[in-house]
Amino acid sequence: MPSTPSCFRRTGCGRSGFTLVELLAVIAIIGVLAGILIPLAGRARDAAKATECISNLRQIGSTARLYSQDNGARTPPLGSNYLRALWPYNYPDRPIVFPPNGDLPAELAGSIFECPKASDDAPPLVTIKRSYGINTTLVPSVPLKASGGVPGKETVGVRLNLIEQPAQAAYFGDVRNSSGLTPGTCNPRHASKMNVVFVDGHVSAVTLTDEIEKPVGGWITIPFWIGYSR
Repeated sequence: MPSTPSCFRRTGCGRSGFTLVELLAVIAIIGVLAGILIPLAGRARDAAKATECISNLRQIGSTARLYSQDNGARTPPLGSNYLRALWPYNYPDRPIVFPPNGDLPAELAGSIFECPKASDDAPPLVTIKRSYGINTTLVPSVPLKASGGVPGKETVGVRLNLIEQPAQAAYFGDVRNSSGLTPGTCNPRHASKMNVVFVDGHVSAVTLTDEIEKPVGGWITIPFWIGYSR
């Protein structure tokens, strides 16, 4: 009669499971790996959103140039109506509806006019108007036809030839609580930087210095805001 293999004469062929120490070691290793990989995954997602945001702003800048070609070489309205002016160039078959209560139009979701990271905003950076705002301080020495505070009216744009330093003049950028880009509405939602498309069409991630957020003097005096040196 053949003999029974020795592994079956014992309680099993080797150990049948892990010891408590081994289980704790595996759990500890998994915890360390999770601590490393989860932040990396979060940073990768944020980087992807920042890249998409830059693409959005580049397209918005291109759309603004098309608008200017059709409107006497002027910028879009320097106010909340810039979106109404630019929307049809990108979505001619997709009308946009502005709720009377001031909420964001539902059509913004997934459009180039919504920053993919805007949904992460939290107080005090909650965006209640737009993901992006237009620089409302371009060439402030030029008299503008103001709306007089009447809802639905607009402030007309300015002529592009008055912007002497277009590569330094902000056009559209990340904002909070506004549809206008001003020193008080800058939103550094991308790794503490604000994405901006400049009048010449290039896009950059901008570090918010005191010169940008807290300009000294009675009026904004730097090319970033007004497009020329005063």
